[in-house]
Parts: sequence; C-alpha cells; structure tokens
Amino acid sequence: MAGQRPLPLKPARPGEILVGAAIGLGMTARAAVQGGADFLLVLNAGRLRVMGAASNAALLPIREANRFTDDFARHEILGRVSVPVLFGACVMDPTLDIDALVDRIAEAGYSGIANFPTSIHLDGWVRAALEDAGLGLAREVALLTRAGERGLATIGYARSKPEVERLLDAGVDMLCINFGWNAGGTMGIGGAMNLAAATDHARRMVALAKRADPGCLCFVEGGPIVQPKDAVAVCDASLADGYIGGSTLDRLPLEMSVMQATSAFKAASILRTEADDASRERSRIGGIAGLIGQSDAMAALVDQVAKLARTQLAVCITGEAGTGKTTVARAIHVASRSVGPFIVLDAGDADIDAKLFGRDGPGLMQTPDAHLVLENIERLAPDTIARLLDWIERGIFDRFLPQPQRPQHARLILTTARADARAGGFAGRLAAHVVEVPALRSRLEDVPLLARAILASQKRRRDQAAPRISADGMREFIRHGWPGNVRELAGVLARATALAPEGIIDAAIVDALIAPAGTPPGTDGPADERAWIMEALARHRFRRNETAQALGLSRKTLYNRMKRHGLVG
Repeated sequence: MAGQRPLPLKPARPGEILVGAAIGLGMTARAAVQGGADFLLVLNAGRLRVMGAASNAALLPIREANRFTDDFARHEILGRVSVPVLFGACVMDPTLDIDALVDRIAEAGYSGIANFPTSIHLDGWVRAALEDAGLGLAREVALLTRAGERGLATIGYARSKPEVERLLDAGVDMLCINFGWNAGGTMGIGGAMNLAAATDHARRMVALAKRADPGCLCFVEGGPIVQPKDAVAVCDASLADGYIGGSTLDRLPLEMSVMQATSAFKAASILRTEADDASRERSRIGGIAGLIGQSDAMAALVDQVAKLARTQLAVCITGEAGTGKTTVARAIHVASRSVGPFIVLDAGDADIDAKLFGRDGPGLMQTPDAHLVLENIERLAPDTIARLLDWIERGIFDRFLPQPQRPQHARLILTTARADARAGGFAGRLAAHVVEVPALRSRLEDVPLLARAILASQKRRRDQAAPRISADGMREFIRHGWPGNVRELAGVLARATALAPEGIIDAAIVDALIAPAGTPPGTDGPADERAWIMEALARHRFRRNETAQALGLSRKTLYNRMKRHGLVG
C-alpha cells in the first residue's frame, strides 16, 4: 500500500483472507467488527438495503448519494468502531466539486474512498452515454487520484481488464474485482456468471494487478459468492487477498434469521399444546447435568442419556481422555431421578474386588439405588472382568422397574478411553448400551457455550465476576484442536482468568496458553497427524477448502501434509 496511506491491512495469520464489510447501519457495522471485519465500507447501497430496497437502487437518483451516505455514517459508525471506515463516493452529479468532496471526507475522519456507486454496474447505451458526458469511470478515476493525493486510502471497483488497468494507472491501493449484484435471497439479482466463471475471471484480473503493482491488495465481491466457502474458494484459486461482503453480510443473514425467528414464534404458538415430553426431558438433562452444547453430536448424546435413564441397564461409556465420560455418567444418574448415591471408583485400585463385591460384608455393588461408576476398565484384571460379566449376565439388574419401585442394588456404569477395551468381554453384553462421547474437536461449535459455562462455574467458586472472552479470543478458542478435550479447555480457562486482570480474555492471552491452531492432537508424530487430517477430511466430506479452514491451515499447507502422508492420489 502507498507510503502515506492510513490503512495497513494484512491477515492476522497465514492462510486467512481479509474481509471488508460494505454496510449501511450502525448495528450491522458493530456486529461486523465483532465478527472480525478488517475494515468497513459505508455505501448508499447498504443503507438502501436496510430500508427494504435492492442494492441496485443505489444507481438511481432517489437520494443525493454522498450526503445520504455521510449522514448515516457520521451518526452511527464514525468514531464508534475500532477498524478503518472507507466512504463510498458518487461522482455522477455533473455539478459536484470533487476536490471539495474529498476534503470533506478527509476532514470527517474517514480512512479512505471507494468509487461507489459506480458506472461499472451499467452497460449498453446507458454506460456509453454516461462516459460520453464525462460522468463515468474517468470521473471516478479522477476522484480516486485526488483522494490518494489527499492522503486517503483508495479502493477501486472494476469488472473488466480495461477498467482494472485504468484503476491501476491511477495508483489505487486496493482493487475490488466485482462480479455484479449478489444472487440469493428475496431481492437477489441473478447474473450469467457462475462460481467457476467468477473464479477464472478473478484469477486473470488478480494476476494482471499483481504484475502491475505487487503491493495492490485485491478483493473479490458479488455475483455468485453468497457463502463463506464460495469466497474462500475464489480467493484460494485466484490468490486474491480478501473478500468484500455487502448483501451477504446484512440482507441475506437478516432475511434468513428474521424469517426463521418469526416462523419459530408462529410454530410455537401453534404447537404449544403438543409439546413432547421426551424433548422436555432432554432439556432438563442438559440443563442440570452439565451436558452443554448445541451440536448435533451433543444433541444425540443427550437423547441417548435420556433413553438410558429410563432403564436400569449396565452402560459402557467410551471416549478420549478429558471428553467428560464421568459427566455423562452423572447425567444418567441425575436423569434417572435416583435417590441413591453416585459412587466413582478407579478400576486400577489395588483393592477393587473387595470394594465392588465385599470381603467380610456387602460390597458397593449391593448399595441400594446407587449409580456405581467404574472408570478406566481397561485396567481391570481378567478375574474381575469375569465376575462383572457374570453379575451382568445373571440379570441381577432389573431391566425395567415400575417407576415407584427403586432397585436394591447399584447400577453399573463403566468408562474407558480405549474403544478396543470393550472387546475384553463387555462388548457382547453391552453392545446396545454403549455411549460414545464425541471429542471436542468434532463439535467445535460447542466451544463458546462450554467456555461460558466453565467461566460461570469458576465465578461461583471464587465469588467474583466471571471474565469475558473477546471476539478475537473466542475465534482462537474455536480454531484450536483441543487434543485434551473439555478438560484442556477448563484448564486453559482457569489459567486465562488469572492472566486477565481487566476481566477480558483476548487473543493474546489465548495464544500464550494454547498450541498454534494447526497443531494436531497428540504427540505420536506423523501417524497421529495423518489420522488427524483423515478425520477432518471425513468430517467435511473431503472438501479441502472447508477442511483446511477447520484445521487452521492454508489450502496449500493441507495439500502438502496430505501428500506427505500419502493421502493424495
């Protein structure tokens, strides 16, 4: 970027793309910044969208564009956000004094100027007439040139090769390769360019720009790019530096969320008399037993716990270390409404047989209405396994008792971190009653809820205000692979609390406490990394862009690691 420009943009880490939010509302601006936007672009199109119009209304003389844009930006955005704000300036008014406009924009505190609304969105005789009148791209280039001389950053919108070349000759700092108005939603404007065509076009335009000016930042926007994966795919293939989102960041999400929320309220009023008892029970279990999360994996786990709670069957819980197997066992105990004790034993205890079965009197297995959890069953001796299997097989556990009747013995719950440990004889007896607790890395969408719940728990214990996790700090938490699962998360949060004297856990604190985002779980070297990559590929249906993003790797780094481990055909 040119020397005096006040906009030193660069990705936070290798492989990330820059994101600009082209918006028209203060609330949207603040939300975009909290979500990680690198800069804001205030446009009359953004304001018209939140007023209910389509983006292309920005080209119509229904408002004095510059005054209209400046008015909402000064009242709602400037001075209220922590990222640079650029102004979308219109020069189609023949009476406009460009020098005076640029001076006003600079004095107001904007970081830069973009040529928007722009003549590149017009074609045919309308575009030709505008250019003949001197109100087309040449006037926009003059605006950007004057803005650069005034010390403002400049971003030029272009679609074709000649437009790109004219903007580069003007020395713009950033180039926005636009594919037309966004498709999708109720007011989307379909275009002839599909994602493959947009990708190919972007590749050629970025290559042209980088040859002419290696320091120019290239962004893509519009047309078929309606989802994050679309933007990543186009940026990866074209080597563009980032993406600018307008409708995709305000109109499309707003339409969908408002529609879904309204539909949910409407459905709730219609279906309130048909509430499902099982659904209420799942909510009760999740709320009081510590099974926290909104992922499909956690929903399935809570559903399984609810079903098992209605029986007295022995259960085997498997899962990696730190996933919360004992928490799941406690959830079964709580959900069953048991009045007996919750007892936890380690299978590696030297005196385990006497504790379980008794020596001179009854053992813990005879404790009425108890839930007896035996952790780490892979440590059991063969003789103990045989006695437990005999206990289960002889049917001492009544399978379905009437609700008022409570068992006169303990219910057995086994846990193990090794899935193959069940092959020691338990698998055949408990095949229908095995609960597999998912690893935290396979349900990263649960991390924010888990983190807040853990911090709230620490607050109750310490009788002080719980710290808050900043937006950038939360992104670091979600990027991490969590090889130690929930236990590791709790440990990191406990240490982070001590390092957050002002009560805010930010990215710097998180980075100091956890391994880099691309670090695979475990410490067993190449074989472990291969399994880590394979698991992520399978979870994302072997889509490399999505897999790389989930692992915190660039697409190229993922490809190289796949090649190293023989995963590339």
